[in-house]
Amino acid sequence: MSSNLSKDAITAKVSHFYDLGSPLYLEVYGENIHDGYYVTGKESRREAQENLTRYIAGKARIKEGSRILDVGCGMGGSSIWLATNLKAKTVGITISPAQVEIARKLAKERKADSSFLLMDAENMHFPGTFDVMWVVASSTHFQDQKKFVKSATALLDRGGKFVVFDWMSNESVADIKNDRHLKPVAEGMLLYSLCSINSYLKWLIQAGYRITCSEDITDRTIQTWDDALSIIRDPSIWRLAPRVTKNELSEILHFFKSVNAMKLAMKKGKMKSGLIVAEKI
Repeated sequence: MSSNLSKDAITAKVSHFYDLGSPLYLEVYGENIHDGYYVTGKESRREAQENLTRYIAGKARIKEGSRILDVGCGMGGSSIWLATNLKAKTVGITISPAQVEIARKLAKERKADSSFLLMDAENMHFPGTFDVMWVVASSTHFQDQKKFVKSATALLDRGGKFVVFDWMSNESVADIKNDRHLKPVAEGMLLYSLCSINSYLKWLIQAGYRITCSEDITDRTIQTWDDALSIIRDPSIWRLAPRVTKNELSEILHFFKSVNAMKLAMKKGKMKSGLIVAEKI
């Protein structure tokens, strides 16, 4: 998937989207902006989202006290969970000022060892390195995921873990940009790059990693979209409409329409929930 927009235009568009949507999302959905992981199918949305964080952390075998960079941290849900449950020292970055403000407030309330910075994931700069690069439900907003993998590697210690979970395309899709199932998802959810699990595996191996986990967990996450649809259909959510302008409401509605498209793309096998853990050699 590629875009004709410049890098600055993509950053501005994604930043605006999350500045607008995050306060509303926090109220109706919670602090985690990522899929849920359903074990029984009876979990609440928030329980399923916490399940996903726990499952990924377990697959990555993250040690207590690890220094973790949460790339595209959203409202800080994963960072705070990792700091609280694994005694990790987490740093979260996002391009949304609204998300930084929300995340800092939540971390203070939970007394979590988490800090949050306004920073572009495709132009990261830190004086030191980390034990874990946590990239959950954010990389599809990047202009160039391959380039990101290469640059992010410099911020990991040897033996460090690169952890990525995101929506990934099926290898069989010939033209991602114009695929009738993927195009409405990409446009509605501002996905500027989609790649396959195998593409990520190749980039990570080329960058000097050993793959320790590679999974398609779509069957455990697809219920996310049924839950999302149930929220959209709840009349009470529209009480939030007066808080936004007519143009902003149009943007939100465009996003809502893409939720059903996402469910269909996953049912058709065009889109997958991919999880990869790699260790820097």
